[in-house]
Amino acid sequence: MPPTMQGVFAVSTTPFGPDGQQQLDVLGRGLERALAAGVHGVLTQGATGEALSLDVEERDAQVRATVETVAGRVPVVVGCMAYRPEDMLAQVRDAARAGASAAMITPPFYGGLAPEAAVEAMDIVLRGSELPVMVYNNPHSTGVDLLPEHLARLSGRDAFWSVKETSGAATRVAELRAELGEDVDVFVGADGIALEGFLQGASGWVAASAFLTPGPCVRLWELARSGDWTAAAQLWQRLSVPLGQIEGSPAFISLIKQGLGQLGLEQGPVRPPLPTASEESVAAVVAAVAAIEQEV
Repeated sequence: MPPTMQGVFAVSTTPFGPDGQQQLDVLGRGLERALAAGVHGVLTQGATGEALSLDVEERDAQVRATVETVAGRVPVVVGCMAYRPEDMLAQVRDAARAGASAAMITPPFYGGLAPEAAVEAMDIVLRGSELPVMVYNNPHSTGVDLLPEHLARLSGRDAFWSVKETSGAATRVAELRAELGEDVDVFVGADGIALEGFLQGASGWVAASAFLTPGPCVRLWELARSGDWTAAAQLWQRLSVPLGQIEGSPAFISLIKQGLGQLGLEQGPVRPPLPTASEESVAAVVAAVAAIEQEV
């Protein structure tokens, strides 16, 4: 495992051209922009990257391009989402061969699994993984909320690196910290409660918004990490508004992509059936982000 796997991990988008094909050169420019702002890691093949809309060839090409662009400057985490544990493991093996630093997995989605069954499925992946694994708790999308006592059943696995916590429960990061101890990192996964997570001892932040506005997100983490909570709260008062607008929108992926487009990184549309954000919502987010970026 790389020595530093904490901090702000930006979740990359998938730019599409007029012909509907992914634009890896544009992705590379977006990655360079985030790296220049100081992000501590990159996550590819997440929901923000429309991973489930990509075919196998597109996915493999994007993972390889991301690893090549990042070139070891920060860790690269690859989302490995599938219904069967065997398919997740196959994706983890592909990510390892491409040079990724770690993998992120979710409980099998759509099945309405009990937490115990979801944990058992992920345990299969952890036992066979060649990479450190981040377990993504996203009850809104998977239909199962993995509580600290459920995740504690995985804590004996060497591959269990971290949890991305996105339930939105007010004290969940602190509860995970208490249950899992210091051997498992806990990342905030909900952009709208980042500062609350930092206050509770989060190891970092897996942030879709950090691909749109990396500088302020990194600055917030740095202030919190240094214990300057007054300055962190002042920045958060401004940053939480556009982040809340993004996170609260069903069209959040479109918001991020259109926002990047207005900042000079044309992303193309989201792939159907994802919804497209309104021009008004994009304008509001971009105006707020631009003002904060200038200040930071």
